[in-house]
Parts: sequence; structure tokens; C-alpha cells
Amino acid sequence: MRINEQGRLVVNFRTEARFRGLFVAAHHASSVKSIVLSADHPGLTFNLTLVRTEPTYSQPVQQWMFISDFAVRDYSGTYTLKLIPCTAALNVEYTVPPVCNPREPVTFDLDIRFQQVSDPVAVEFSLNTQMFLLSKKALWLSDGSMGFGQESDAAFSEGDTIYGRVMVDPVQNLGDSFYCNIEKVYLCTGADGYVPKYNPAKSEFGCLADSPSLLYRFKIIDKAQPETQAKSFGDVGFKALLAVDDPTALSLVKQPGSDGFRLDSTPLFQVAVGREWFIHTIYTVRSKDNAKRGIGKRSVEYHSITSGDLVPADARGRYRRSNRDVPILAEEIGPENNRGTNIMHIALDRSRRRAASGEELFADGLSPRELSGRGAEEDAVTVAGVIVGLLLTVLVVIVLALMVRSRRTPAKKAPRVSPSLQPVIVRSSLDNGDSSEV
Repeated sequence: MRINEQGRLVVNFRTEARFRGLFVAAHHASSVKSIVLSADHPGLTFNLTLVRTEPTYSQPVQQWMFISDFAVRDYSGTYTLKLIPCTAALNVEYTVPPVCNPREPVTFDLDIRFQQVSDPVAVEFSLNTQMFLLSKKALWLSDGSMGFGQESDAAFSEGDTIYGRVMVDPVQNLGDSFYCNIEKVYLCTGADGYVPKYNPAKSEFGCLADSPSLLYRFKIIDKAQPETQAKSFGDVGFKALLAVDDPTALSLVKQPGSDGFRLDSTPLFQVAVGREWFIHTIYTVRSKDNAKRGIGKRSVEYHSITSGDLVPADARGRYRRSNRDVPILAEEIGPENNRGTNIMHIALDRSRRRAASGEELFADGLSPRELSGRGAEEDAVTVAGVIVGLLLTVLVVIVLALMVRSRRTPAKKAPRVSPSLQPVIVRSSLDNGDSSEV
């Protein structure tokens, strides 16, 4: 098992047929083919090839190979191989192509634990320094005498601050006699699972130079020319800052053998899941005699004078070819220039998110403050509902009481008219019986 030049997984394995016949990658009498699958990497496809087989139908040993169609950083997981057994009759001799009868695929499981990592930068380029990525500011500002332990392997959630620190190797015991100054910081992510490495001998320059193998590349810090820094990825800012420019990092700045920077992790989550980010720093390590702490060397990327005009004509071709193959930044890295470099992978935790204010977000995307506010609103609505319900109940009871009372009370008599208003009838003593109304 290995990783090829393109970062793809290459696995070689052998099988032994415990039947008369052999395994085949495909057969004209069957529409089924031998394949490789992985439930842990459902999007990853493979090319399965039968490399060689013993020329017999009597339990032959066969060698196979499968290669992933593209690269990922972590290949760990269970891989399922479905191979087609093809049985042969006892009286049939081995031939090419084989004469056999294909059967239902047989399944095998293969456990693989394999991660691509960026190769450690050689000491000749790192200048006996160590680089750490920390999630806690207190550790970032500490003197580092107690080490950083597991905190240096922290995974960062969206919204976390990434604290980077470069320091002279404490084992060398040279921290107080050397100054370490970070000059530039780069971010990059590989295309198709490519893992950037810094190895000039193999023309690998990490994040320092554009390459077809890199999907995104940003210079987020340039001490000498801050105007050339990339401020954001899309609409999300990196908020990258050197320790010397951070008023709260004074205790780190005062440590001669250490320097640091910080940035926001949020922009790194703008790419698809599976993309891996790497951070690449360039720094100087000088003794106290010739160090000028706090003054960054001007970037060589913007020199307007080319030394090619000063070399002999017969050497210009060689010089330009070398310049084209090796970035100028890489040419200045090494002990002769007191300039070192280091590259690290940034581990991201996509299982949870953090708000811009730094508060942790829960599964529904709300911060604790928003949750408490929403809970208070819900309590107010509940109390109001209870009050309205009680008022409606009282009103209904009053209406029912009035209706029952009205049914039990007898009808009232007609109002009595005042005698003074009643008509007076006077009966006359006349015989005609006439009457007059007054």
C-alpha cells in the first residue's frame, strides 16, 4: 500500500481461489464486474486491475491492484472487494483467456488506516525551529517552557481563532540568544487531495508558489508589505495579525526566540468538505549581534532590477531557467540567509459552529443568548394565553349565570297607569244611555 505521485491510494493484494477455477475482473457471459467500494468514502472510486495469475485452475494465487481515481487526505476506512469467481470443469485445461463459468461475486473486507501528511520540513530549511497551531490564547502567550502537549493538535471549529507560533527548538537551548521574526504567512489547499510539501529538490514548494496542484493560495501576512496581503476569502475576512501588531500579545513579543500570528478560521470553511488547508510560514532566525527585531525585510517579490542583466550572455539561459523552476522566495531560504520555513496542516472540526461573537452554536443554529431570549418570549406568550383563557372562562360563566337566572324569574306585570291619567267614564242619568268621555 502506498501513495503515488498524484496523491492517489495504490493497494496491491493477492487472492487464492479455494475452488477449481479462478477470480476474474470481468466475463463476457456476465454483466457483473469485480469492483472496489468503500462505505467510509462513498464518493471515492477505484480502478481494479488483475496484475498476474498462476497458469492453473487448481487454486491459483493471483495478484491484484486497485488505484483510487482521485486523492483524499485520509484514506482510513473499510474497503469492500467484490470479485467474480469463475469455475472450471475438471477436464478443462487452463487457457488464455480462461474457459470457465462466472458465479455470483464473493465479498471481501479490507481495513485500511492511512493518512497523507505533509512531510516534515528538513532541518536545513526549518533552522531548528518548531511551529505550533494553538486554540488557546493563554498558551500562545506563554513562554512555552512546559511545552504545549495535546493542545498543539487542536481541531478548529468555525469562528475559532487560530494562534500560530514559531519558536527556536527549546532542546537546543538557544532561545535567549536568538531572535525569531515571522516575515510571511501563506494559506493553501490542494486540488484533488494533493498535500503540499516543501522539498525544493523535488520541485515542491508548499504554499510559496502557484502550482496546478493547488486549488487556493493566499498570502495573508507580509510584514514588509502589508498592502500585498489577501484580506479575505470571498466576503469572509482572514483577520490575520502578527503578534507584534497585536497590543494584547506583548508578552509573546518580548520573548526573543519566539514569534506568532493569529487568524480567524471562518474563511477556511468556505470550501467543500474534504478540502484540507495548510499554513506555510517564512521567518528569520538571527543571533542578537545581527538581529534587528521588529523590522521586516522588504519582500523580494517586487524587486524591479533583475540580476539577469548583469550575468554573462552565455549564462543567462541557465539563470533564467533556474529562476523559472525555483521561486525567488525559496532561493533565499536556508542557513546562509538565516531564513527558515515550515508548513503545517490545519485540522478543522465541522461538527459544530461558532457565532461571530465567539459563542458556541447549538444544533438549531442559535446561540445561548438567542435561546434565552427566545425562551423569555415564549414564557411571555404562555402567560398572556393563560390570562386570556381565564378571562374567557369568567365571561362564559357570567353569561351562563345570567341565562339561568332569567329563566327562573317569573314574567313581570304590566305597569300600572296612574289614576290621574286613566280615562274617566261618566254615566249619565239620561234614559238614552249615552256616555261621554272626558
